[in-house]
Amino acid sequence: MKNSSFICGLDVGTSKICMVVARKNPQGGLEFMCSGHAESRGISKGFVVDRDEAAAVIRRVADETQKKASINVEYVKLGAGGDHFQSFNSCGAVQVTGERQEVTQELVLQVIAASKALVIPPDREIRHALTQEFFLDGQGGIKNPVGLFGSQLNANVHIITCQSAQIQNLINAVNDADLFAYNVIAQPLAASEAVLTEDEKELGVVMIDIGGGSTNLAVYQQSAVRLTKILPVGGNSFTRDLAIGLHTPLEEAERIKKSSGAVMPGVSETESSVMVPGTGTRPPRTVPQAEVCDILRARAVELLEMIGDELRAVTNGSPLVAGAVITGGGSMLDGITDLTEEILDMPVRLGVPMGISGLKNGLLHPQYATAVGLTLFNAENSMVKPQPGKLRRFLGKHFSI
Repeated sequence: MKNSSFICGLDVGTSKICMVVARKNPQGGLEFMCSGHAESRGISKGFVVDRDEAAAVIRRVADETQKKASINVEYVKLGAGGDHFQSFNSCGAVQVTGERQEVTQELVLQVIAASKALVIPPDREIRHALTQEFFLDGQGGIKNPVGLFGSQLNANVHIITCQSAQIQNLINAVNDADLFAYNVIAQPLAASEAVLTEDEKELGVVMIDIGGGSTNLAVYQQSAVRLTKILPVGGNSFTRDLAIGLHTPLEEAERIKKSSGAVMPGVSETESSVMVPGTGTRPPRTVPQAEVCDILRARAVELLEMIGDELRAVTNGSPLVAGAVITGGGSMLDGITDLTEEILDMPVRLGVPMGISGLKNGLLHPQYATAVGLTLFNAENSMVKPQPGKLRRFLGKHFSI
C-alpha cells in the first residue's frame, strides 16, 4: 500500500519513539491501521544529541510498523518539541479594497501574512501561525470573515517559532532513516488534537502533556490557541530527583517511581517501605515509601506552580471553565490528577487518545497522545499525494512546513 493512501505520525521523544498509521474511512473519519514504538535513543529534551542513534531507532520503529500491515512507510508527519520552541500572540491588519469591499479568501491570507511580518532572530523560523479571531471595522468575534463587507480587516494570530537548526537536525535524523518529514508539528498542538474535545476548547482548557524530557502546555479559549509552551521539566526530572535523594542508580529510580511512586499522601498503600539498591558496591537499604512520595511530590508541586504562573499570565483572571486535561507518560504517576486539581484549583481529567476509530487497547494510553494526534492534526489537508524523489530528502527543511 502506498503512503499516499494513509497518514503516518512519528513522535520522536526523549523516552520513546512512536509511529501511528491511520487511513481515511468512507465516512470521512480516520481509522487505525498499525503502530510501532521503541525506547528512544539519541534524543534529549527534544534535541538530537546523537544523529546516528536516533536514526537507527526511527528506522527500527518504521520497520516494525510496516510489517504489521504490509505497508510502505516513507512520508511522515513529524512531532517536534524542546524548549527552543517559543510562542507569542501577534496581530495584522489590511484594508478591504474593491468596489464592494467584500472580504475574500485571498484577503484573509494577506492579513495572516501581515501578522507574520515580524522581525525574528535569523536562527529562528515560524513553525505555526494559528488564527484566533478576526475583526472587521472593529467588530470582533469573527471566525470566518470571507463574504462579509467592511473597510479594514484585522486578525489576532498565535505564532509558534523554533530554532531552525534544531528542526533541521531532527529532519536529518528522519531522512537518515529513509523517511521524509513532509510536515513538522509542535508536540503541544498534536497532543491537544488527540485528547481535547471541541467543547473543552470553546469553554477554556489547558492541555498538560508530561513527557520524559519536557512538559508541553496548550491553552485554548473560544476554540482558539491562546498559549503554547514547552517546559524543560518532565518525567526524567522526577526520576533524577529520586536517584539523587535515594542515592540509587537512575534505572532503579525509574523502577521505584513506577512501582511505588505517588505524589499525594495515602494514594499508594501497596507497600509501606521500599527496597532501594545502592550505587557502586553499596548494599541495598529499606526506606519508607513516604520518603519516595515526598521527593516526587516536591518536584510535582514545583512543576504545577510553574504551569500556574503561565496560566495566570495568559488568562488574565478569566477562568478555564473546562479545567485541565493531563496526558503523557508522566500523567500515570499516582495522585498527579488530584494534586493538579489542588494546585491549579480547577477540575482535571486524564487525557487518553481519541478521534481515530479502532485504536487498540495498547494505544489507549496517555503516552501515545502525541503520536495519535499527529495523524489527526489538520487531517483533511494532510492527505497528500507525494512524488518520490531523492532530491527532496536533502531539502527536508524547505518541504517541512
